[in-house]
Amino acid sequence: MPPERIVEPTKVYVDERDPTINPNVLGRKEVVLKDGQKDRSKVRRIARLTSVRDRHTGEHHHDALSIKTIALSKEACTVDLTRSVQLDGEETNRLADFLAAARSGALPPSTGGYIVMPTRGGPKDVMQALRDLAAPDRLDALTMLLREASEKPDVLGALVSRLARDDGFIEKAAAAMNLAVYREVVDRFEAMIEAPDTSEGDFQALLERHPWLFGSEYSCILDRRRWTRDEIADFVPRRTTDGRVELIEIKTPLKGKALFTFDTSHKVWAPGSDLTRVVAQAENYLEKLDRNRDSILANDGEDVTKMRARIIIGRDLNDDQRSALRRHNGHLHRIEILTFDALLAIARRVLRHFEEAQKV
Repeated sequence: MPPERIVEPTKVYVDERDPTINPNVLGRKEVVLKDGQKDRSKVRRIARLTSVRDRHTGEHHHDALSIKTIALSKEACTVDLTRSVQLDGEETNRLADFLAAARSGALPPSTGGYIVMPTRGGPKDVMQALRDLAAPDRLDALTMLLREASEKPDVLGALVSRLARDDGFIEKAAAAMNLAVYREVVDRFEAMIEAPDTSEGDFQALLERHPWLFGSEYSCILDRRRWTRDEIADFVPRRTTDGRVELIEIKTPLKGKALFTFDTSHKVWAPGSDLTRVVAQAENYLEKLDRNRDSILANDGEDVTKMRARIIIGRDLNDDQRSALRRHNGHLHRIEILTFDALLAIARRVLRHFEEAQKV
């Protein structure tokens, strides 16, 4: 266990941000780690945790941590960038998990590599945490669990016996765990589609953690989502076939509201206001990308010429709605509309592919 420390009060400054001034920031919390005047070092160190707002829902999206080192003098206070650090949302979470594990005494003293999984401690909770891990981390965790089992004589005997019968046991075990995760994620995605209160942020979080739900058409999801001054895309994937990037905007199933309404006077299916609005937003974004093509190519090395956009919105309610969507997509330029049912069908095809591969 770590040595006991004297608990002292810590002064924290909380700044709730006005959304009309900065719509992207919910608020900030600051703490002075080192004063720089009391110890006469003339170096102040401040930690700032910034809560970033989801631009679609207005809710919390992630936290970003910065630790700034400031050189103090009589003339000015200057930020020393070489001794400062900025962490994004995922890095902040990993640091928090590491500090919590280290301070709680959960980390073993023996030299080695360990997987830290915040859980309530029961076997079922550990297995659920394993299922929620990303694929590379999950394989590492499986390896370490097998190593832990090897230290127990009875489990070691069973493991050696199984390995003797099947050289591919570990690979199969990892594949089986992956398949169980994929099934659980597809089921969760379907439940979220059916739930009327699922937000855009909820869908974005799931798809960001499991981009394979988009299918094999994309090879990776880029970290860069801001390409113009005022717009942030939900996802910027790279196509597998030609390496070009696309935009993906995630909306909601609209609580079952139809994408198209029937115009009785002209006897045609017309796009509803929700669909018209999101298509106009995508057209505006693509137009801005076209105008900034040269600067994006120079600064980011990405050619956004004639970039395409996909919009995930609404449901497949009936044959009339599906036919209307096919006709509408046929007349759109550089934009494709997919319903959540269509994306779920893609995810199920991916799952069937993994299930068939498991049988081979």
